[in-house]
Amino acid sequence: MRPGTPEHRELFCRTFIATHNPFEPEALPWPELDELHLGRLRAFPLWSYARSIEQRAGRMVSAFAQTLDDPLIREAVALQGVEETRHGRLMAHVTRRYGIDVPDLAIPDPPARREDWMVFGFGECTDSFVGFGAFAIARRKGLFPESLMRIFDDVLFEEARHITFFINWWRYELARAGRDGLLSRASESVRYHARAVVGTAQGGADVPQLPEMSPEQIKAMIGDVTPVMFLEAALAENRRHMARLDRRLIKPRLMPGLATALLLALRMLPPRADSAATSSPRPLRAAQDDERSAA
Repeated sequence: MRPGTPEHRELFCRTFIATHNPFEPEALPWPELDELHLGRLRAFPLWSYARSIEQRAGRMVSAFAQTLDDPLIREAVALQGVEETRHGRLMAHVTRRYGIDVPDLAIPDPPARREDWMVFGFGECTDSFVGFGAFAIARRKGLFPESLMRIFDDVLFEEARHITFFINWWRYELARAGRDGLLSRASESVRYHARAVVGTAQGGADVPQLPEMSPEQIKAMIGDVTPVMFLEAALAENRRHMARLDRRLIKPRLMPGLATALLLALRMLPPRADSAATSSPRPLRAAQDDERSAA
């Protein structure tokens, strides 16, 4: 489907609205956790930042929606604002339910401008891809009960919907402005991705009183995870979530593309002696398949 057409607009807006899942965080089947799993959950160092940033996102996206003239796009963006606000409530509920002691972090709201929406949208593309990898590794290692992982799996699918909607909105706007060429897209994407990463790093550095993880917690949560394992997990999880969305939609490409290129480069390096016994690298063809699926 050609970006910028009325059919494209109908597809990415209607798909986003139709796949909305109306749930309340407090009503989800939260499991009881034993001390081992509670310790791992409480050891996550950025609960305060994650909760505050989701709450801010809900306010910013909801305010930005009110500035839009197109009624269908405004409806879809407003719905994303509802979901972002709900993510903030979900994070707050998790910290209360599981006794996670986190300080309130005052993060000022950005103006509801197109520029801020752009930084936020590309930042979500980066954060979601990293989250896909972390989630897949945690599930594979059995760090938490599957009942808890299923809840966060649904949250990650919402993030996949958000970034897919954003990328399609962006391409729609570029096409309507006559700026949908490859070089124009690439430069704008890289620029906003970089701004978002810098902003996230600065925000994370301002989090007070980060809890210290014990050596046992570090070993359980990270252990023998290698860069290759993480990249493979992130790419596989990204494919899994994107496969649930209409194949005609444009999918985010920068992070999967960078991950695939890095994975190919890492596979060309000679294996380290201390990791040869624990790693079983796939043939180069498999990594190339990842690259094709990300394109």
